[in-house]
Amino acid sequence: MEMPSVENKFKFISIAAARCQQLQRGARPRIETRSHKPTTVAQEEVRLGLVAAREPDASQDPAQATEILTHTEGSDVG
Repeated sequence: MEMPSVENKFKFISIAAARCQQLQRGARPRIETRSHKPTTVAQEEVRLGLVAAREPDASQDPAQATEILTHTEGSDVG
């Protein structure tokens, strides 16, 4: 099921880039895909709504920008 897209291209790219870094460091993909490229997998996950951004608290250091979350934290695709 496809979720509504991210509200703007910049945010989509930022979220996908952060997720791509997670995949490159060894995180498991949340989808089954024929692609083995982390950039493609990350983009597909964002499009499907499996990855979302969490805005930092106002009290948090501004250098700690948007953090991404996966909707299925701790579970594997299966």
